[in-house]
Amino acid sequence: MRCVVAGSGITGLTAALLLARQGHHVTVVEAAARVAPLLRGFCREGLYFDTGFHCGGGLHAGGILRRWLRALGVEKHLQQVTTRRTEVFHFADGQVFRLPSGQDAVTDAVEQQFPGSGEAMAAFLRHMDAELGHSPYLNPAVRAEPAFALNSAGSVAQYAVSAGFPPHLQAMLGTRCLLYGVRPEESSLEEYSLVAGPYFQSSGSWQGGGLALVEALMACLKELGVTIRCNAAVTGIDADKAQGVRGVLLSDGSRLDCERCFFTGHPAQLEGLIPPGLVRPAYLHRINELPETRPAMLLFAETRDCLDENESIYLLPEPSAEELFPGVECAQPSVYLYCDRPQADGRKAVMAVALMDDNGLPAGNPHPRPANYVEWKRGATARLQVYIEQRLPELAGHWRILDAASPLTMRHWVYGATGSLYGVKHHLGAMPMLPVTRLPGLFLAGQNILLPGVLGGMVSAALAVGFSFGHDNVLKEFRECAEDE
Repeated sequence: MRCVVAGSGITGLTAALLLARQGHHVTVVEAAARVAPLLRGFCREGLYFDTGFHCGGGLHAGGILRRWLRALGVEKHLQQVTTRRTEVFHFADGQVFRLPSGQDAVTDAVEQQFPGSGEAMAAFLRHMDAELGHSPYLNPAVRAEPAFALNSAGSVAQYAVSAGFPPHLQAMLGTRCLLYGVRPEESSLEEYSLVAGPYFQSSGSWQGGGLALVEALMACLKELGVTIRCNAAVTGIDADKAQGVRGVLLSDGSRLDCERCFFTGHPAQLEGLIPPGLVRPAYLHRINELPETRPAMLLFAETRDCLDENESIYLLPEPSAEELFPGVECAQPSVYLYCDRPQADGRKAVMAVALMDDNGLPAGNPHPRPANYVEWKRGATARLQVYIEQRLPELAGHWRILDAASPLTMRHWVYGATGSLYGVKHHLGAMPMLPVTRLPGLFLAGQNILLPGVLGGMVSAALAVGFSFGHDNVLKEFRECAEDE
């Protein structure tokens, strides 16, 4: 069967690989000039910044992400996989706490820093493991069909309070909600378990990060004869009520015949692509009204003699603060800092992320950028740098900002009206979107459908292919690699 995959991020490349393995004729189309522009990262002054995969959970032997990497055939291409990373939390009241990776280590660290909380932490970890074990796409021992339902176990914040965790520990656990751009009080316990749960088991990366993963996936796709077309945005989906999808129209004026289209972009794009009358207005209204996660300001810097590449740092307000993640507009914003391993010349890439609002920023994605925006970005970058150095004095004079990204940068690379950090917001009480649509032959995948991250993208792709051609066909290698461990 002829299949077109729209988008070449982690979801699109995974979907193409799974489809090609089943013998389908697959073409991947990408609007950008290169495959996986966000996942592959970028360089500034010869320093590589891993925007696609700087850190991931579940990389230990038997971990969920490690199993999917093996099932897809890309694990053998990845070198120097590390599985232990420590998180350091600096609170505005001067308190500093640490959480290692590995469940036993986490429980011990919690008990040492918050005496009497270790047992409750162990119970929390067991609860997350149970949530991770429900889906056949996360647990190879499960043979049932995947289920989708409203979240029902309450919020992360509610659980943390009911468990009796001290305020500082509540805030530390809440920071993992930044992995998908929501606040602890609006994050369901189920989704927290799916995204943050693997990070409690292990946390790390591999040499080359997102770029190495792109190259590994491309090597596998080349072996299977998958066609990749860049500079080819989808401008329309050719379909009718009787036959469903018949092909896709591209920005270069060409048309690709297909019986299946796997769309990995933002769902709000669909209204402009599907012929009128083929899907219900209520469905289009729903996807057009999907809430977005907050935008962010990102700094990209270099250092040589400071920050440990095995640590992630959070700069947080006091635990009694009304908002755990105040943005860059506030006097004391929350900031996440990541320092990568040293590169060949001894330099280390540093990324800093702070959430923000986009009030006052230009609409759309204007080029060239307006002068007032350029001045605002320069000023915001300088203010954020000064604030970080106030909270971490050891950085002053020991790091250099090379570039910055704002919501407009995100609008350029990731479709979304707000330039949000993670696209569609997955929050408590929200009904998840399904990969299956009412248009025969059209399937949705990507972080906007499931959850952010490399693992979320891979599982989203597998789900979409599974709904199209059978779940057992997709899960065959995933289950076999677990049996071989």
